[in-house]
Amino acid sequence: MPGRTFVIGDVHGCPKTLEQLLFNVCNIEIDDKLIFIGDLIDRGPDSKAVLDIILNLIDSKYEVILIRGNHEQMMINALDHSNAMKSWFRNGGKSTLDSFDAFHPGFIEDKYIELILGTRFFYETENFVIVHAGLNFNIANPLTDKDKMISSRIDYCDSSKIGGRKLIIGHTPFDLDKIKLSLGTDLIRLDGGCVYFRSIQGLGYLAALELDSMELFYLQNIDFDFYGL
Repeated sequence: MPGRTFVIGDVHGCPKTLEQLLFNVCNIEIDDKLIFIGDLIDRGPDSKAVLDIILNLIDSKYEVILIRGNHEQMMINALDHSNAMKSWFRNGGKSTLDSFDAFHPGFIEDKYIELILGTRFFYETENFVIVHAGLNFNIANPLTDKDKMISSRIDYCDSSKIGGRKLIIGHTPFDLDKIKLSLGTDLIRLDGGCVYFRSIQGLGYLAALELDSMELFYLQNIDFDFYGL
């Protein structure tokens, strides 16, 4: 039998929560496909450990799809441009660099950089289009505007422009009630604001959606307790 397909929301450097969600809540198996919606890194306590989990999944022969988020893009930009480095540093990049004990992304081991560079801007299935932030529905083909895919804030989906499919996004944090409500619409949101646990009321959850059953799995952040934050 074919495996399940999970879309996982914004992790933002919270490896313990990710690990528990995948293996103890979703109970993933080797035949399952795992689609990460972007923003694996930054802000949280251990972005390196998050990327190590991803690399271990790939090495273990899981099918892993990585969508590029604005934080991955900021890291990529920071590799070659000092101004971009400053912007990334201000937007959570410092925590990522600290997790690698590095002061510049150029000193991070190649396998991690290659993983980030290998992220894709969107992923399509028969019934869904999956991007990090949103699509530009003001143009004829929304799948040609990569900038909007990683950085936009949208509040609707014009399903007619993406083949009658639903759009799944992260990027903008929502509480669990609003995420659950979105499952019945053409614009499905999966960012539960995992990294904002204790700092923004109602947030602090990492969510995963299984696409065949449309079952939502989620876990409240456990990294802050683990790291003593």
